[in-house]
Amino acid sequence: MLRSTLLACFALACGAAAKGSDRFQFRHVETKANKHPTHNYTVYTDTYLSIPMELAPGEMIFTDESKTPLQMPATKAKGYAIVGFSGEIVDGNNESAPLSECYDHHWIAVQESHENPFCEGSPNYIVGIGAESRNTKDIYPSGYGYVVKPFENKWAANIHLLHTVDLAGEDPYRATKECNECYYADTKGPECTRDQNGTFMCCGDGCPDHTCFCPTKADADMTKTSTFMLRYQVNYTYDLDQITPLDIGILTAPDCQLFYSVLENNEEPETVTSQTFTAPKDIEAVYAVGHQHVGAINISMFVNDEFVCASYPRYGQTPDKAGDELGFVVEMSTCLDKDGPAGSYSVKKGDQVRIDSWYWVGSNDTRIYPHPGGTHLNVMAYMYMAFV
Repeated sequence: MLRSTLLACFALACGAAAKGSDRFQFRHVETKANKHPTHNYTVYTDTYLSIPMELAPGEMIFTDESKTPLQMPATKAKGYAIVGFSGEIVDGNNESAPLSECYDHHWIAVQESHENPFCEGSPNYIVGIGAESRNTKDIYPSGYGYVVKPFENKWAANIHLLHTVDLAGEDPYRATKECNECYYADTKGPECTRDQNGTFMCCGDGCPDHTCFCPTKADADMTKTSTFMLRYQVNYTYDLDQITPLDIGILTAPDCQLFYSVLENNEEPETVTSQTFTAPKDIEAVYAVGHQHVGAINISMFVNDEFVCASYPRYGQTPDKAGDELGFVVEMSTCLDKDGPAGSYSVKKGDQVRIDSWYWVGSNDTRIYPHPGGTHLNVMAYMYMAFV
């Protein structure tokens, strides 16, 4: 029951639509066009903006995919190729919203016809992820793209945000951690039980509109809401004869789980979680980047026990500054990029591909101070891969 619910949640979302609407909507803002600097095709950039999400202090939103159809470019006669994708959470003035105010746990774009070739199809998204997305843009190598045919242009989104202001407790940093990491609290709805501590059930999943909250101060003004929106950009081309088609896969650890927990251990403060996959066919991975949460050290990829690459988190240094929020993961480095120094990597059918996810679980984590270290719930270990 739990696994099927979680697969549905992350592959195509669960939860509540934005206030005042039973169907989440997006609007097209603008389109720009430029010639690719080194290849003979035109790159269009569409910018889209979601409807406003009005969140009270401590409120969580976990959108329902059946009510969150994602707007994407028109396919025209032959389709288009996505060559890049980016997005972030903005406030009511269309300005970047800091993670310290509105934590972007994740947003993902899911194509109905696609299936992740690893992990039995889940998690199953094409682009998007979480807190680092403001600084970590998925840009495929020149001449490559994810092709969308006219009959395949049906998309949905899962948007998961937490409004971490006026939280209860003497330590605001611990309160923020426990909100963002899906700790149990009796204010988070009937699905959030002690047994569900650290799961999406304690992070807004399945909550009707405006019913689930992280615990807030007794004097918090729950009638005072803040406005947030998802702003995203799609880079694409109609010049399909100039594009080598990509497939997308996500490799996760442990055991293809969507999330897991790491427990405090001061004697062995570096902990690793691994998962090995058998390559189903010959592939060339031309782009790869990791996704992890606060406490992460890196996520590494090995083929037949030979180190290939690693993706490292960058932690913010400036309190409440959007893009550099103190103690938050604000960027993940690229693991592979055929256009860059890391290059691409070829894998043969039957090769053993291993993902190692490292987290720091010591109580003293200077990278995230004054946020507390030690145990972290609802962490992730994803390696996003674009390959041919």
